[in-house]
Amino acid sequence: MSYVKCVNNMPYLFPPGEPQQVEPLVSLVMGKVYKTLPDLPAERHGLIRVIDETFGESGSEDGYLYPAEYFEPFVPNDNRRMAATVTVHLDEFTQGVLYAEATAADRSVSAFVREWIEERLDLPVTA
Repeated sequence: MSYVKCVNNMPYLFPPGEPQQVEPLVSLVMGKVYKTLPDLPAERHGLIRVIDETFGESGSEDGYLYPAEYFEPFVPNDNRRMAATVTVHLDEFTQGVLYAEATAADRSVSAFVREWIEERLDLPVTA
């Protein structure tokens, strides 16, 4: 998996005969981290395939191409190992539901939540 951080979100395509857009692209947010998809032909042309803010809309399943210089590589903690713990603050109702579900599954709440997260999230692999 590869991640990048957006460092430029200004328009880069200017169709002939149309006024130049000066507003930032709504599909990219400055400073936000995006997942990239491999695309060797695009990379040869200085482009990068990114899953942007439009993901989920029709036609966005494969991400979109942007100039590579609009992004910088993003590596958590400057190549250091990612933190092994996460602190989550939950309201009383959610805590109760998690406790009840964990008890029904004969697991601790932390083990139950870890299992639930691992089943549903595509987290980066740490070395």
